[in-house]
Amino acid sequence: MQFMKKISIILLTLSSLFSYAQNTVNISLVSPKAETASASFVLEDVHFYPNLGIGLADLKMETVASVNFNENTTEKIAMQLTEPKMMRLQYSAGSINKTWMLFLQPGDELGVNFQDNGDVAFSGKNAKYQTFLKKYFLENHYQYLPVFGYKPAQIINKSVVQQSDSLKQIRESAYEKFKSSNSTVPAFEAYVTATTETEPSLIRRLIQERIMRRNKVSRLDSTQRKELEDFTLSDFKILPDDALLSQSYRDELRNWALIPSTRKFPLTAETNYEISPEALKDVYAFSKEKLKDYPRQREYLLTYWLNYAATAIPTLETSKFLLADYQATFPESEYTEYILKLVQTRETLLPGSPITDITLMGRDSLPFALSKLKGKPACIAFAFSIAQHEPNMKAFEEKYKDKVTFVYIFVTPGLPFTTWKQYATERPDTKHLWATDDDIDILKEKYAIDIRYPFLVIDANGKVVNRWIPQEFPNNKTLDAEIQKSILK
Repeated sequence: MQFMKKISIILLTLSSLFSYAQNTVNISLVSPKAETASASFVLEDVHFYPNLGIGLADLKMETVASVNFNENTTEKIAMQLTEPKMMRLQYSAGSINKTWMLFLQPGDELGVNFQDNGDVAFSGKNAKYQTFLKKYFLENHYQYLPVFGYKPAQIINKSVVQQSDSLKQIRESAYEKFKSSNSTVPAFEAYVTATTETEPSLIRRLIQERIMRRNKVSRLDSTQRKELEDFTLSDFKILPDDALLSQSYRDELRNWALIPSTRKFPLTAETNYEISPEALKDVYAFSKEKLKDYPRQREYLLTYWLNYAATAIPTLETSKFLLADYQATFPESEYTEYILKLVQTRETLLPGSPITDITLMGRDSLPFALSKLKGKPACIAFAFSIAQHEPNMKAFEEKYKDKVTFVYIFVTPGLPFTTWKQYATERPDTKHLWATDDDIDILKEKYAIDIRYPFLVIDANGKVVNRWIPQEFPNNKTLDAEIQKSILK
């Protein structure tokens, strides 16, 4: 019995080692000479993950390997992959800065040979994919705009659209020729097809919108919006699930699903969100039905709509409604717990709820507890960049002088206190606070800090008046009304 147990352990170990080897991507890099040059591999991980201020983001850009050639002309790296992924190879040497798209799979052996002219040559297993992408695919569709002669100040850029359509034809012809002499895996074909199909639509819509706006910041009317939306409805086609590797495809997938619902349930008032609660429920149901034969795209869209409901919609009814269905549809989903906690946090921030006390650092380098704000109403602004909101808030500071305390809490990780302190200028009835990375995690958990709703108004007893106040500058009527309400309590 003991002997059999040892055999099982040995077999399990060997199996693990074999699986590890199968999932390893080995890359050899060669530089023309030892110089101040570097290369990085940035993984495009199409996977929802918590992102400060917006809930769940659908793409994580992660640097998985980085090398420099200061002393050596050759370097070797190994990385683990369990499925095909898109990756960006970023190279910098002197004035040369270039990015190439890579398609890597578990078990790949790739040679990367940088050249004096800033180009790169690929060799090894599946190098054919990298060579094809280098020739026909830049990092993303926006990189083609300057290549095509796009001029932001010029209203008419029709030649850009024509060149985009020409590129689509070149890509299609090149890929047919490529397939005639190379076998391809489904994930690579899905990426090439999806990007080829969707990038021209995005560029055409971008140019047409600029023409409509006449290069001015103006709101499109319903006829103009319909014209732009019709581009997506006529051009978009559902492709296999691996098409999610393409960012432009994901963008168009969401647009395609959403347009019928926003037409059916248009917003009836000016809001800081783009989708009404009714439209959100409708597009969730539409996505669930239309993508029933595409399980990964189905889960992708339903997760996206649920996250939007939990972060961008001020009321909780929609997120609770969608969450109940999501839990039943995906009982093993890794995202359920995150959304559930977010909803629970928001329930603790309803009007009349006492705020959670937390101690942060003041500009004077002394700790300051939010409980010290009691005694006078306060307007708290969560700032995601230095001095964010302050230029527009000064009018409120003057209007409510001696009546309200204005608190600016800096919530971007990684910025040193000493750097932030230089830009935090105290004024009468204001308080500037700096949060450590650990404090930011607590603020996310207890205050659901969000870029779209950066304000919290509390009364003199330290109770919530309104947590979900949008940015409406230069004339923030909602914030003004909530501040007045806090004074009257």
